[in-house]
Amino acid sequence: MRTELEVQDRIRYLLTLEVDRRVAEASARLPHLCRHNRRHPLDVRKEVAGEENEQYNRIAGKSLPVIGLCMLGAEDPTSWPGTICEDPIDAKRCPYFSSVLNKALLEEQFKGELRDLEWVSANLPEVYGLLWALGSEMVPRLPWWKALLFRLLQIRPEPLVRAAPALLPPEG
Repeated sequence: MRTELEVQDRIRYLLTLEVDRRVAEASARLPHLCRHNRRHPLDVRKEVAGEENEQYNRIAGKSLPVIGLCMLGAEDPTSWPGTICEDPIDAKRCPYFSSVLNKALLEEQFKGELRDLEWVSANLPEVYGLLWALGSEMVPRLPWWKALLFRLLQIRPEPLVRAAPALLPPEG
């Protein structure tokens, strides 16, 4: 039989793992985490302004297919390049990547979710089971050292490291 303190330590350990997972996800450079990325449906119109649309989407299905576009500079359609940002490699190479996630948002979101026991039971079932065993409806706080580390942590998505260009043989 475990003591109440040991069970609470296990809950704190599981919460620490969840915080680490969220920080790792926030630090990743993925298209859906970029402030400039928007999901747009592909054009399914066969005619546009009475003329045939040769680039219309031919993919059929229940839902409308979408594609990720970088909307940076889209205010001016004449100079907007219409860059597609769909794959992780696109976001990793982008010099304009700006994450939508930050420390304050992650911390507030996590604390709010922990207050909702239904969310805890659906997403952190082991924590919920331990809370049930304790007869508690409040999730213990993170360990002090983890909370301090989280406050000091800098969430900075790192760009893809590019290798130095190979040297060309001398001409001649």
